[in-house]
Formats: sequence, C-alpha cells, structure tokens
Amino acid sequence: MNGQASPGRAVLVGDICADLIIRVPEETGNARQQPAPEVHGGGAVANTAVALARLGVDTQFIGTVGNELFGDQARRELEMEGIDISRLGVSRRWPTMLVIGLIDHTGQRTVLGWPNRNQAFSDLHADQLAGLELSPDDWLHTSGGCLVQSPIRAAIHKALDLANGSGAKSSFDLNLRLGLEDGRMPPAYNDTVWEAIRKADFVLGSADEELFHLVPDESDMKVATARLAARGECVAIMRESTVGAHVSEFGAPAFTIPPFRVPVLDTIGAGDAFDAGFVQAGLDGHSLREQVRQGHAVAALQIGKPGARSAPVKSEVEQFLVQDPPMLTTH
Repeated sequence: MNGQASPGRAVLVGDICADLIIRVPEETGNARQQPAPEVHGGGAVANTAVALARLGVDTQFIGTVGNELFGDQARRELEMEGIDISRLGVSRRWPTMLVIGLIDHTGQRTVLGWPNRNQAFSDLHADQLAGLELSPDDWLHTSGGCLVQSPIRAAIHKALDLANGSGAKSSFDLNLRLGLEDGRMPPAYNDTVWEAIRKADFVLGSADEELFHLVPDESDMKVATARLAARGECVAIMRESTVGAHVSEFGAPAFTIPPFRVPVLDTIGAGDAFDAGFVQAGLDGHSLREQVRQGHAVAALQIGKPGARSAPVKSEVEQFLVQDPPMLTTH
C-alpha cells in the first residue's frame, strides 16, 4: 500500500475469477508471433478490491472461489495485495469462472466467460456476512454481475441492506453482461437489479453498453443518466467511451466530466479501476466531481498497462494529476 490511509475501509462483496488473456497481433498468420497467454486473477469486484488496496485503502473482500488451481491462485493474489480475505469461502460444487479476454492490436477487448452459470463466486451465501459490522466511515461496493443467480443474489442484497442500516456509503456497478439473455434483461433479473439500484447510494456503469437496458427509450446518454438517477433515487455515474462520465444526482440534469487522453494498451478492467478511484476519493471525503476525476485518473493509468490487475498506487495517481491537470469542461 502507498500513501496515507483513508479514514474508513472498503468492503467489497462479489465476484472473483481467473482471467486468461490472449493478445491477438494485427498479423495473425505467423504462429511464432503469437504472444504467450497470461493467467491472472479477475472478477469485476475483486479487481476493484485490488485497485483499492494499491491506493492505500484498508480493503476487505467477501466472496467464494472454487476448490481448484484457479481458485487457489485467486486467493493467493488477494493475500499478496494485503486484502482481508477472512470471509472468502470455497465452493465444493462449482468451479472458479474462467474469463477469456481476447485483446486486439488496438487494445480493445472481446470477453468470453465459462461457465456462464453455476460459477464458484455465485456460491456465496448470506451467512458469510453474519456478524459483519460497518461504520458510517466505511464504503460497501458490489456489482450487478452477482445478481444473476442464487445464493449470491440474497447475499448482495443483504450487504446493501447492512450498508443502509449502518450509514456506510454504498456503490453498485451495473456490470450487466452475465445477466443478459439474447441481448435482453430477463424480467426477474431486471427486477433484482432495480432493487439493488434503489438500495445503493451511487450507481456506476457503462453508458455505451448498459444504460439502454435500463432506460430503453432514450438515446441521449446525459438524459438517460438523469432518468436512471431519478428512478433509482441515487447518484448515477455512466461512462460513455471517449466522451467521459455523465453524472446526475437524484435526477438533476447530468453534467459530463471528460476522461484523460492517454495511450491505450488494454481496456480490460478499466471500469473496475475507475470504481476504485471513485470509492477511494469518496472515503477521503472529496467532492463528487473529485471522485469522478480520481476515477478517470486511475483508469487512465491502468489502460496503459496489460491486464485487469495493473492498477496504480496512490503516489502514481497523485503525480499523474499534478502533471496532467484535470479536464472539467461541462458538455
């Protein structure tokens, strides 16, 4: 960890898996030019936990891994980052999910996951949260990818309820990919996602890939962000590719904070890194604009490096922000 610690801790509840990264060069005909595959720990919520730990935040991760090599590696990587995994369980019936990331020569990604149901992270039971105490200084973070099936669905809602009851802040990243069927949100999944949105203080996600599932009849991303925030009774932060993050507080007109312009090597985990910067700044008591700015900075530093676990330490972020002043133009 690096820098002065935040006053509260971050408690992350959700998915953890293994990432198999395959880089596809522009010229694919010569087998000798193919880079060797890489295996790293992954999972949206686990990635955010690692990034938070590197930013100097006291971090706890609550989840479940499989009883095999991939699960052991995922556990070890969290331990090496100094993350509290005292509530990390082991599934005896389901395997650790393997996410295959195909990265092209521009850094853009294609992501495939196996299995797409009955993964070890979904075997998280609500009793793993028994006795968990949160304070108003703490922050709970989770994800919509964890609401696809039981028993984890009940655990996620219990975690959000605990945050509400304790006065801790809570954030919910939509991460809807696993819940889609034929490109649509099934009614039961739609209902549980909206329930989680209304429980969370902050809702984050991709405007390009996710917002239209929740606000289907609005093409203007800023207007759609405001409608999501109004219906969800939350602060909504929706990231739109190179445009920036649209932000609406409880349905107020959205404003947009552009991202930093940096060379891109690998976009896998960029949203998870953004979430970490956003949460860390919130724990430090910064304004909403500063939280988004910090999210952009952490994501910008990550996408210049390979892998979903390449988040920077706090001193790197501070130096980046000094050298590259923020772009706070409102669109």
